[in-house]
Amino acid sequence: MSWDSFTDGAMRLLEKSLSWRVRHQEIIAGNIANLDTPNYHRKEMDFQNILESYSKGNHLEMGLAQTNPGHIKGPQLSNALVQDTSEEVDLDQEMVRMADNQISYNASVQMLIKKLDYLRTVIEGDRK
Repeated sequence: MSWDSFTDGAMRLLEKSLSWRVRHQEIIAGNIANLDTPNYHRKEMDFQNILESYSKGNHLEMGLAQTNPGHIKGPQLSNALVQDTSEEVDLDQEMVRMADNQISYNASVQMLIKKLDYLRTVIEGDRK
């Protein structure tokens, strides 16, 4: 029996959400790291667009970006995931985005834990 038989759409969405939130944190950290890099434009992930695409059945995947011709090819990052904003990096705004993303990540973790608790109760029964 596979894990998919125990999961529902909400659990799969929460799992994907965690992956997207981790990627978003990496993007924000990259923006902060390039704060003083000349001609660097901040990158952004349109989380709302990703959720809408996912809900319509477009399962956007994150993969490897080939930055050197000698690298092993992997799936490319979808343009819908990471966008260049043509804006300069503002440290205060990036820190706010990072905090907001962390709060959203923690909320998704808590929802997933709750779903898993329900699943455990179904499997083990109510032992009270």
